[in-house]
Amino acid sequence: MVYTLEQIIVFLASLPAVLAATFVGAVRFRYVTPALRTLCLLISFAFLTEIVSRAMWLTKTSNLFLWPVYTSVEFGLLIWMYSLNLGSAVLVQFRIWLIVAFVSTVVGLEFFSPTHLLISNAARLIESVGVIILTLVFFYRTFQELIVRRLEREPMFWVSSGLLLFFSGNLFVFIFANFVLNYSQKLNYQLWIVHAVLNAFLYSAYTYALWISPKK
Repeated sequence: MVYTLEQIIVFLASLPAVLAATFVGAVRFRYVTPALRTLCLLISFAFLTEIVSRAMWLTKTSNLFLWPVYTSVEFGLLIWMYSLNLGSAVLVQFRIWLIVAFVSTVVGLEFFSPTHLLISNAARLIESVGVIILTLVFFYRTFQELIVRRLEREPMFWVSSGLLLFFSGNLFVFIFANFVLNYSQKLNYQLWIVHAVLNAFLYSAYTYALWISPKK
């Protein structure tokens, strides 16, 4: 089968960054903080999801069911990571409830979705807003407390920067993905190229953060 240039870019754009993050995460897992260990688990899960997703795409099998599963796991692990990093008693106390509430919302949205032919982006939008809030809290506390001497050597600064850019940029993708799909297949692939590039940047930020992380 012949693939378009847009399809090839979407298929390959973020793979090198995901592979690099997976490798560095495996090498550095024993030496990083508990918060970054949670990130390593997320990266490993993302790597497995990418393999399954692309294999199903190549065999013309629908992989849309992976979206709610991955979104739930990603949000849960990010909540856990920030609860460990920020040390917020409120976040630690309510993290389980936040995760349960989000997963329940995802299941409800999928169950009551009018069609399984399109991507259900409501949960992804909720996740985006939640993660953006967590990153802004991190930046506020970091600049308010001024306890980081070299910001460029702070792993969570790069993790939060990558997450903020990724989810802020992808709000547009998640909002308009289904509308664009009904309008133009070519424009749809161009939209997902933006997503793939942002994903590559995110995993590059993950890789750098784990690489510069000092020993525990």
